[in-house]
Amino acid sequence: MDKAVADWTVPEGIGDDLVVDWDIYTAEKLREDIHLGWHWLHDHAPDIFWTPRNGGHWVVMRHDDQVAVLKDAEHFSSRELHIPPMFNANVMIPLNLDPPEHTRYRAVLMRTFGPAPIARMEPKLVAWANRLIDRVIDSGQCDFTESLGAGFPVSVFMELMGLPLDRFEEFRAIVLDYFSNITPERRGRLQDRIFAIMRELFEEKRRHPADDLASALLGEEVRGRRLTQEELESMGFLLFLGGLDTVANALTFSFRNLAQRPDLQRRLAAEPERLPDYVEESLRRFAVVNQTRIVKKDTVIKGAPFRAGQMLICPLTAAGLDDRRNPDPERFDIDRPDRAHITFSIGPHTCIGNTLARLEMRVFTRVWLERIPHFALASAEKPPWRPGMVMALEHLPLKWDV
Repeated sequence: MDKAVADWTVPEGIGDDLVVDWDIYTAEKLREDIHLGWHWLHDHAPDIFWTPRNGGHWVVMRHDDQVAVLKDAEHFSSRELHIPPMFNANVMIPLNLDPPEHTRYRAVLMRTFGPAPIARMEPKLVAWANRLIDRVIDSGQCDFTESLGAGFPVSVFMELMGLPLDRFEEFRAIVLDYFSNITPERRGRLQDRIFAIMRELFEEKRRHPADDLASALLGEEVRGRRLTQEELESMGFLLFLGGLDTVANALTFSFRNLAQRPDLQRRLAAEPERLPDYVEESLRRFAVVNQTRIVKKDTVIKGAPFRAGQMLICPLTAAGLDDRRNPDPERFDIDRPDRAHITFSIGPHTCIGNTLARLEMRVFTRVWLERIPHFALASAEKPPWRPGMVMALEHLPLKWDV
C-alpha cells in the first residue's frame, strides 16, 4: 500500500490488501482513457477494494458482484447517490427510494417510458435527427458533442417534458457543471436551482396544460391521491439530470468509435437491421454511469466487510469490460454471440429511460448514415474526458465530404 494512502483513515477491519489509492475524478489512468482506465483495475486491484479518496468508499469491479449488489435492496440503499456523499434533503423520486416504496412511483413514469409509448415516438425522433443534421451537413464538419450528441436527445427530452427549447444552453450548462468535479456545497446549490426550474415548470403547466409529461404528471396518483408538489419536483429533478446528459454521453462515445471504423460505417449503412446489435455493443464497451449505493446493513462479499453507512460505487463500464463475462472485452464486435452488460443498471432501479435511450441511438445512427455515410475524426488530439459519476467526452470534432 502506498504511504500516502496509509496516512489516511481506513475503517477498522479493512486490511491493507483491500486498500487502493483510486480517485474516480482525477485518476491518471482515467485521463488517459476513461473506459480502459477502469478496465486497467481488473488486473491491478482486488475485485472489491476500498479507496480513502473522496471521503472513502468501496469499489465493486466485477460484473457478477455488481449485479449482486445492485439487486440487493436489503443491504444496499439508493438513498445517497453521490461520492463524496451529500446527505442533504433533496431526493430524486423514484431513484432515491428503495422497494417497495420505489415501485409505486416508478409505475407512474413507466406510463410514459414503457416500450409501447416509446415506440410511438419514432417518427418524432426521425424528424429531430434530420432537423439537427440539416444544421451541419453542408459545412462538412461539426463538434458532435453539443451540436448533435447532446442536441438530439436533449431536444427530444425537453420537448417530451414540456421544457422551453430556448433554454437549451442554460439547462445544459447546469448539468455539465453538476456532473463535473465540484464540491458537495456547489452541487447542492445546483440541485436547488434545478428544483426551482421544476417548480416553475409545474406552475406553468397548471396554468397552461399541454400534451407533455409535466402536464401528465399533474394528473397522476400514488396510493389513491395526487402527487404532491414536493413529489413532482423530485421526479422532475431526476428526469432533468437523466434527460439532459446521460444519453448525450452514450451517443457521443459511440460516434467517436464509429468515426474510426469505416468498415463498420459501410456495414451498418448496408445492414441497418444490425443497428440494435451495434447499440448494445456500444453500450457495453462505452458505458458512462458509475452507480452508487450506501450500505444499509453489514454484510461481507468476497472478504470485503461492508459496514452500515459506508458508500460504494459500481463502475458499470467495468462490468461491460469484465473479461470473465465478455472475452476480449476491449474488442468492439457487433457479432458477439453472448454479450453481458448492465449499462442501464439492473434490478428494481434499472434506468427508466433505457428504452428511449436505445431507440434514440438506433434512430440517430440510422438517419446519420443515410445522410452522411462516410465520416472521420477531424482531430488526432487526445480526447478531453470528464471522469466522475457520469462520464463524458467534452469535444468530438468530426469531418466528412460535402
